[in-house]
Amino acid sequence: MSGQTNFIIDNIISNINKSDDFDGDGTSTISSNVISLPFTCKVFAVILYTLLSFVAFIGNLMIIIIILYFRKLKNGTNMLIMNLAIADIMIALICMPFSYWHVIIFEDSKWIFGSLFCKLLNFFQATAVFSSSWTLVAISFDRCLAILFVMSRWNKLNRKRALYVIFIIWAFSLLMACPLYFANEIVPNGIDNIETCVEKWSLLKFFGSDEEKIVSMYNKSLFALQYCMPLLVLVVTYTIIGFRMWFSGVPGGDNCSHVVKNASNKTLLQERHESVKKLIPMVILISALYAGCWLPQNLLMNVLANDTEILTHPYILYMWWIAHTIAMFHSVVNPFIYYCQNKRMREGLRYLLRWLPCVSFSEFKLLSYPNQRGLCSQRMYFNMISYNVNSEKKPTMVVGSSQSKTSCSY
Repeated sequence: MSGQTNFIIDNIISNINKSDDFDGDGTSTISSNVISLPFTCKVFAVILYTLLSFVAFIGNLMIIIIILYFRKLKNGTNMLIMNLAIADIMIALICMPFSYWHVIIFEDSKWIFGSLFCKLLNFFQATAVFSSSWTLVAISFDRCLAILFVMSRWNKLNRKRALYVIFIIWAFSLLMACPLYFANEIVPNGIDNIETCVEKWSLLKFFGSDEEKIVSMYNKSLFALQYCMPLLVLVVTYTIIGFRMWFSGVPGGDNCSHVVKNASNKTLLQERHESVKKLIPMVILISALYAGCWLPQNLLMNVLANDTEILTHPYILYMWWIAHTIAMFHSVVNPFIYYCQNKRMREGLRYLLRWLPCVSFSEFKLLSYPNQRGLCSQRMYFNMISYNVNSEKKPTMVVGSSQSKTSCSY
């Protein structure tokens, strides 16, 4: 996951109660000062992770359904948001339910999910986190270009281009996570042969390579590409957006000078300028949450990698638990940000949940029924036929009864 990815933290922390490292007389070299979680904390951990997983799954699933259901939401930017929701669902279904059991629940770090899932868990975890972080980067680029060149069409992110970007993101994520599939395996511990899922880079021995050096370089590259570089890009792009919006009179600047030819156009662009300004708190919130949620786990991971003596700290399990929970919380809050900041998302959510007693929905204001375009096309077709037959009657473009007519604009 972040940096060396979360599974490495799992393996480091789980060594507290294992006997992989022994000195000559067979005694463990790891101190027994570490305080294990009491039964009440373990029960609370199971309830907490289950709740986070459920909320993250439902929230991100609703995002996907809303985008696929409404035609007006099927644009390039929302395709990236849907991809972010898919990555967060993977985290909700894989990272949250399974990544903590052998660390804070089983004191002997027992692995109960089989050898295949030992490989797949860490592989899918790293893939999902990479995809999530770089999707945020793609969204930031899209918004930055849209604000810098507000009236330009060449940089418009349509659905086809968005699919290309999504393909590149997943290909890159799978490539970076691929070594983890081969590195993780079931290994019995040194005392009672309890099966544990650990990271073993034994394949490197066949190539005569310096195993420790290569693993260290790989872990550092994961940390840089999964956390540091995406965070840097987010800060740069959203800083550019902020300066552009606050210090330019009209979005697009000189690029829009040929458009602002009259007072009405100028007023329209100024209104767009003010509306886009309102996006700045949201994008700052997204960047801050990404950095804040993953920062504790990245700091802990790097400290553990460079100073293993901290493994003997009495409350190391509590440290890991808190850092890991905060990191998982990021996949939970993403849907709420878009629900709160995107009016169309809120309207779509109210429509889909209109059967609930606590949800009120009267009519569409920003969206339309999914089949409205088809109805409009049919009505326009028949009106054209009628117009050709009787030229005195002009065609109309309305849908619905005479009491309730809906425009065909979309």
